Amino acid sequence: MTSPSTAFIQSLANQGVEVIFSLSGNQIMPLYDACIDANIRIIHTRHEGAAVYMAEAYAQMTGKIGVALVTAGPGLLNALSALYSAARSETPLLLISGDAASHLDGRGAFQELDQISVTSPITKFSVRPTRPHEMLPALATAMSTALGGTPGPAHLALPFDTLSAPHADAPLPAIPRPKASGLSPAQLDKLVTALSTASQPIVITGPQSNQSRQPAACEALSKQLGMPLICLESARGLADTFYGNFPDILTASDLIILMGKRGDYATGLLSPGRIASTTPVIAILTDDQPAPVHDSISINIMRVGTIPAAMHDLASLAPAVDPVWAAQIDNMITSRKPWAVTGDGRHPAAVATSLQTAMNNASQPILIADGGEFCQWIQAGCTPKTRMINGPSGAIGGGICYAIGASVACPDATIFLTMGDGTAGFYLAEFNTAVRNGCSIVALIGNDYRWNAEVQIQIDSFGADRVYGCELDATANYADAAAGLGVHAATVGADDDLDAALAMAMAQDGPACLNILIDSYAAPKFVPLKL
Repeated sequence: MTSPSTAFIQSLANQGVEVIFSLSGNQIMPLYDACIDANIRIIHTRHEGAAVYMAEAYAQMTGKIGVALVTAGPGLLNALSALYSAARSETPLLLISGDAASHLDGRGAFQELDQISVTSPITKFSVRPTRPHEMLPALATAMSTALGGTPGPAHLALPFDTLSAPHADAPLPAIPRPKASGLSPAQLDKLVTALSTASQPIVITGPQSNQSRQPAACEALSKQLGMPLICLESARGLADTFYGNFPDILTASDLIILMGKRGDYATGLLSPGRIASTTPVIAILTDDQPAPVHDSISINIMRVGTIPAAMHDLASLAPAVDPVWAAQIDNMITSRKPWAVTGDGRHPAAVATSLQTAMNNASQPILIADGGEFCQWIQAGCTPKTRMINGPSGAIGGGICYAIGASVACPDATIFLTMGDGTAGFYLAEFNTAVRNGCSIVALIGNDYRWNAEVQIQIDSFGADRVYGCELDATANYADAAAGLGVHAATVGADDDLDAALAMAMAQDGPACLNILIDSYAAPKFVPLKL
């Protein structure tokens, strides 16, 4: 007879799930066993947060739902910060957690926790089925909710007695995804009219519709308009170095179209003087996105089913913009490389230059950039076709996890990962996960022996003589640590040939790590970063 665990896992397989990122634990072992017969691959991690980060990257690179599986209590709690990142990056993700037996509720059972209260604020859907017949309908709702509208995470807490009950329903068959609905004819007509009367429009998208996740929609709309789209997916908002001086021309715009992006901190539209008070703003939002909070500007809201569908609809009829204006936008973006590399040490901008050359020589390069000052230099200096950054949550340290998830999703790609020496320490043990799974990752750790982003804040806010508590030192050798975990690793000093080191790293089977000693510089700031 089919057990609830078997029915649940087979239902996942029937929905096209081929891999689950997980850290094992007592309450979820029946699900592990069921994965054998369902032929679902388990990527076994060293931390629950890492499993969720990996699932997030996998989802972004494939367009499928990413699945993470963790145990109860502290296992679920360890996953929370990564779950928050998936929520802010608008990534379809299913987090499955084991839970204490429901018949012991309120009796202090092992790892008992009100999981739903914990996860509800940062998920689109969270439920705890306590009877076997409730489990599969909950799974169907969780997956459809995670994938629908603006994508995001869903959570299922599965009590051990529910998983191990003697009877179960038949596994769910494949559930067809509903047809994506975009702009209505009336909405499209209004947008075309607005674009036709505007001379200097700007189109801003959110993380769900960036170039890497929705290349076809972005290319179609950008090509039709004849100008770049601006995707704001960084916690730094307009201060994201990838877009250079672009924010300087916001005040010149006579129409702003937000596609799946609220008029929030990231857009800067709520900051006085960022745009003219008379500039029309149109926000195209999914039905499940909250309306923007605004006091000083008027925002015309259009509701649609999905943003990519709306982008394709607009691309079918949108008029081309003035090429002079389009060139101005492009020039402001490319102005993100105004610096001169000076000094005796290795400037982080020089690392970006060498990295771009390496990516140009790779057949399927993907850039993963973690947070921090070093990675802001990388974002300013590199122009990858496909990239993933730490995202709107502002969480740092998940870079190696993202790289593993991307490698599992795209096994023929070369994953280039950049981290600072601070962020490298968060999930360093996951380098061994990369080794065990044969991931093709070239990791670059920019090592300036400090938490440089925080040091720069201290210098700017309190003075150079008030730097405190944010220094690291050379006793931590990240190349040795990575090598101890099975990675091909080397330290690259100021006088060493970085290009040659990158070539050797790319030639290795499996992951490689370069501990690159760099001078400490504040990342280029085109727009003041105000939290």
